[in-house]
Amino acid sequence: MTQIKHIIFDLGKVIINVDTDETMKSIARRGISNLEKIQTELLASDTYFKLETGAIRPDEFRSAVRNVVDIPYTDDEIDADWNAMLLDIPPERVKFMTRLKSKYKLYLLSNTNHIHWLSYDRYFQDHFDYPSINTFFTHCWYSYLMGVRKPDTEIFRMVMEEGGFQAGEVAFVDDLKENVDAAATQGMTPVHLPPGVEIMELFDQDLRLKI
Repeated sequence: MTQIKHIIFDLGKVIINVDTDETMKSIARRGISNLEKIQTELLASDTYFKLETGAIRPDEFRSAVRNVVDIPYTDDEIDADWNAMLLDIPPERVKFMTRLKSKYKLYLLSNTNHIHWLSYDRYFQDHFDYPSINTFFTHCWYSYLMGVRKPDTEIFRMVMEEGGFQAGEVAFVDDLKENVDAAATQGMTPVHLPPGVEIMELFDQDLRLKI
């Protein structure tokens, strides 16, 4: 049996807590009333998808949002509301992953965008002893820089190639079953993190994955 040497983590709902409802609540507090129209039009135009794959820039995203709201909306306000869904990174998770680094090389693979990246990277700098979240991991892959997002198997093929990984040596941890299933097709060991389960529970006392 091949030994796991590398672990790739998803970010949202695995390392950082996320609640998308907080973004809609933040928008509503500004007096913006056409929330359903905003969601419908942005989804119909694939605006979120395009932002996460780098097909549009943050300024183009903000313009798209401004085009469907019913009051004036500044760049800073849009960013603040967009980032409201990003909650905390519990220190016990980072502490545990620091222990994992004694046994494995750790990586990050996230469907994300530059606006969100700036926000959680600043959070990481403010709360942990690292100059960036990128310096905590051996390498980080972000969808908006790769032009593709999970669960497209192409993103996992790219990661396997760029990381120089051998099939069976790398595990992928994600909260979405469709993502770990896609990762498995490219030679990664799939590790699904169900709701309410902490990453610490995926390992035994000797830091071996329970798979």
